[in-house]
Amino acid sequence: MKKISLLLLLSILILISCKNKKSESPINLFSDSKKISEKKFNINDDSLALIEGIQCNDSSLIVIDYNSGKSFTLFSPLNGKYIGRFGRIGQGPGEIPLGCYGNLECNRFTIAYSYTGLIAMYNTNALLKNIDSKPKELTKYKIPEAMLSRIIPLNDSIFLGAGVFKSEFQYLLFNNANKIVDYKVSIFNSKDKKINIYHKHLSNQGTLKKHPSENKFVYSVKYSSNIDFLKIVKNRIHVIKSIHFKNPAFTPIQNGIINQIVPDKNCTIGYLDLATSSKYVYALYTDKHFFNNNDKENNYCSKTVLVFDWNGNPVKKYELKNEAYYITINEHYKTLYAAIKKSDGGWSVVYYEL
Repeated sequence: MKKISLLLLLSILILISCKNKKSESPINLFSDSKKISEKKFNINDDSLALIEGIQCNDSSLIVIDYNSGKSFTLFSPLNGKYIGRFGRIGQGPGEIPLGCYGNLECNRFTIAYSYTGLIAMYNTNALLKNIDSKPKELTKYKIPEAMLSRIIPLNDSIFLGAGVFKSEFQYLLFNNANKIVDYKVSIFNSKDKKINIYHKHLSNQGTLKKHPSENKFVYSVKYSSNIDFLKIVKNRIHVIKSIHFKNPAFTPIQNGIINQIVPDKNCTIGYLDLATSSKYVYALYTDKHFFNNNDKENNYCSKTVLVFDWNGNPVKKYELKNEAYYITINEHYKTLYAAIKKSDGGWSVVYYEL
């Protein structure tokens, strides 16, 4: 009788352990999976450099690929026609620093660079007519205790930043006069006194994307299974929903003035990229670990796209044909574009009909 009881107890513990392990991934929120077919896009692959991101709307497909002294390449989303490179890198008039990320909304492509505080905007209609059109500077912010990895404007004077503020908060709302408007949500390691502000900043970087027409945002933290859905109402940050499974696991390193973090062996890479439409948030996600194999670069890709609504509810899961590194959505054409690597190591952009 005791043996039976012990076996029963052991079985229950194993079931609980398996259930907890399974629940650690957001993939398990989705019951159905749909495979979608890849279509060849007519982009000339020779016009692509090292891709760091893609964004699109009805008239513009922008690839972040630093090359030939410029930061971005503009294509037609309809036929893949090459239009030109823009975003000249430098410190002169109309030039931008190396390493700017952007957000495309309507005819505005807004860039931000946290180290200099530059926030500027390209008019994509102007770029389509003249690829050498210069950006309009919106502000150069300087906010003590703010270390932001991504920034997106609500308008020309109010901005949402994601990263670390006051060594404790994930999100910061500020204006072009360097005035703090609001801040909210504690970072996962806000109470950890063993690490400094730089380690907190490095471990809370991620991807921030905006709703195409409303002041709703989504942010995922790198090396984690954590994602937040937000909205801004009357200049106040409100959390719609947070889905947190696994915080980043890392080892902090400090060598003089150099601060680094090294993800632990079993650290989940998690969310790779986000794309948004008026109804949904598309999340490229992987359960691969940082030290999954010797070729770490091949860990930063996935065939799995998780689709949430803007309330953070799971809707559907897509399985792509090939591993993607970055994604973007064209709502008008009902198309998902994906940046992939070819067998020869070069880059390409393909699309999927949703």
